[in-house]
Amino acid sequence: MGVRLLVRSCWASGSEGDAVFEFDQSRITIGRGRGADVRLPHRGVSVRHATIEHTSRGYTLVDHETTNGTSVQGGRVVGGRPKPLREGDRIDLGGFTILFQSNVPIAQSTSRERTSSLARRLARDSFDAVPDDLKPQIVVLNGPTEGTVVPVPEPPARLTIGRDDACDLALRDADLSRVHAEIDVRFDGVWVRDLESKNGVYFAERAIDDRLLDDRDEVRVGSTVLRFEDPAAASVQALEEGEDDEVEVPVWEPEPEPEPEPSEASDASGAAGSEAAAEPDVKPEVKPARPGRSVAPADIVIYVLASVVFALSVLGLIWLLRSG
Repeated sequence: MGVRLLVRSCWASGSEGDAVFEFDQSRITIGRGRGADVRLPHRGVSVRHATIEHTSRGYTLVDHETTNGTSVQGGRVVGGRPKPLREGDRIDLGGFTILFQSNVPIAQSTSRERTSSLARRLARDSFDAVPDDLKPQIVVLNGPTEGTVVPVPEPPARLTIGRDDACDLALRDADLSRVHAEIDVRFDGVWVRDLESKNGVYFAERAIDDRLLDDRDEVRVGSTVLRFEDPAAASVQALEEGEDDEVEVPVWEPEPEPEPEPSEASDASGAAGSEAAAEPDVKPEVKPARPGRSVAPADIVIYVLASVVFALSVLGLIWLLRSG
């Protein structure tokens, strides 16, 4: 069981994923110097910036009184004083974010070659758009296609090498198999792999099955020699020594998850609801009833007869007055 550190550059928005460092050792050094187990290529990081150490009480982190400091879970760490680390803690230093994971199964600790490869990748991740002069490439050093340059694409990607015209790098070399080898571009670096070819793949005149390529590494496939060039190595090397830059370091913030799109049913109900909200409820006006008792049908008949009798009485009186 060991420690896994997921590292991301915060200097640009172009980082595609975390650089993964794994260790089964009790002491892990972080900095931009060559001797660091985790190399972070920026002058916002000190040459010897911080150390993670396992003690009888668990894991702790010490900031070596650096120019730009170190934070754990957003809280500034006091220089020189051990800070206890918990599972899942986020460490921010020099414009890089590190997610701390402990007690994880480790098949193999991160090697110096892999540390260098990850440092070159983190150097490129510090740009929104990677400059052309920092992009890796494969160069053909001999044969009929000498001088051919093949840019290495962004990970994940694969390039095939062989004498078949369908290969990404097709070489006129009779000692090559039709599909001889491949360049495997991964987040941890660029690998060359033999695809069970007849004449094999060689590094330093030793047959290899696969290899993580370092800057200026040369491999032979058939009779053709290929060189891997990663210009970011010069940038990382230039940062190994010298003074720190006192800067306002950025902090990585995860992008908010997009809100789910409403379904057709919710759209319909939402539209109905909005229409209902737009149209106010109109209720008929209710006038209050006048006070008094209700009139029954029999009472109406009596009122009518009384009215007739009264009218006849008036007419009879008028007739008597005229006749007299």
